[in-house]
Amino acid sequence: MRAKISQRTTRLFVCARALQLSSLLLLGLVPMVLGGCAGFVSGANTTTPPPTTVNITNVQAISTTTSSTQIVWTTDVASNSVVNYGTTISYGSTTPVDPTMVTGHQLIVSSLSAGTTYYFQVQSTDSKNNNGKSGGHKFGTVGISISGTITPSKGGGGATMTLSGTTSATTTANGSGAYSFAGLPSGSYGVAPSNQGYTFTPANQNVTVGTADLTGVNFTATGTMVAPAITSQPASQTVTAGQAATFAVVASGTAPLSYQWQKNGANIAGATSSSYTTPATTTSDSGSTFVVVVSNSAGTATSNAATLTVNPAPVLPAITTQPSNQTVTAGQAATFTVVASGTAPLSYQWQKNGANIAGATSSSYITSATTTSDSGSTFKVVVSNSAGTATSNSATLTVNSAPVAPTIT
Repeated sequence: MRAKISQRTTRLFVCARALQLSSLLLLGLVPMVLGGCAGFVSGANTTTPPPTTVNITNVQAISTTTSSTQIVWTTDVASNSVVNYGTTISYGSTTPVDPTMVTGHQLIVSSLSAGTTYYFQVQSTDSKNNNGKSGGHKFGTVGISISGTITPSKGGGGATMTLSGTTSATTTANGSGAYSFAGLPSGSYGVAPSNQGYTFTPANQNVTVGTADLTGVNFTATGTMVAPAITSQPASQTVTAGQAATFAVVASGTAPLSYQWQKNGANIAGATSSSYTTPATTTSDSGSTFVVVVSNSAGTATSNAATLTVNPAPVLPAITTQPSNQTVTAGQAATFTVVASGTAPLSYQWQKNGANIAGATSSSYITSATTTSDSGSTFKVVVSNSAGTATSNSATLTVNSAPVAPTIT
């Protein structure tokens, strides 16, 4: 019985000892050997906590130049700084890690190409090795410029400048021959001028630019232009009052050619092409002279003078004396006559019974030998000139029978 109780007591003792050390067993820190029982006991307190992410905000690229920029951002806990960057969204380059633990971050990214778009991402890791990465961002570096002057300005002003290479572009030199290409990325370029009538020394220049503007890419222009010459002179013109007159010239020489028409030695406003059409003329314009001055950058040529003659407007015909009726004897001819006024030349057309008489085109008309069948016919005339027509009154022809010679019966 005692042995049994002792055994039971021993069991209770072992359990009590185990309970007294339960906190250590739950921490999994103390190996135990109790009454021949050994092992580790682990509890819920050994579970590893989930990792913490560094939160990144306010990412910006500031103070950007042709070759560098400053990247700034903020984290919610003190952490280090690094920037991934490149010319594509794959980045490809990484700054050295700045180990300083801060919440306000700034890193300089340098050795960049001018006029180029860069993509970047910032990254920070805190002292507990918790990490954070931003989304993708981008910035553009400041472009560089290539500039120069073409001399003399007579050939350089207005010259077309062509840029080839890393970037292609065209621009026009100003009136002084100065030009500039701005906002360019770093790289190698060719610069070439052109201007009709000129050659250039050198014909082109190859340059390489990095992160600084390039000046002094200069050229010299040599003229090859041919001065104007009149190859077809304007001709004198004759018009009627109210009509317009047109003068034209043909000239040779290096294009572009400029034209300025003059009337009686004075420039005509707006008359700047190879031909000139006057407004409606009046008789007061008659005798005026017209010349044209043709020019280009090599010189000028003046045409011969062309004279304008303006005739008065024609006056409509008018019948001043009407043809009169005629009475003849059969076998005789009859004559009809009209008198008309109006601007010469006047044209006449006689009609018999409303039909034109072939060849009857003068101011009078003589019939052929008449017969009694012609009696009662009417004759009139239509008189015309460039201004219009006038028709006479009708004149009637009476033809009497020829008398019968007496006979002795």
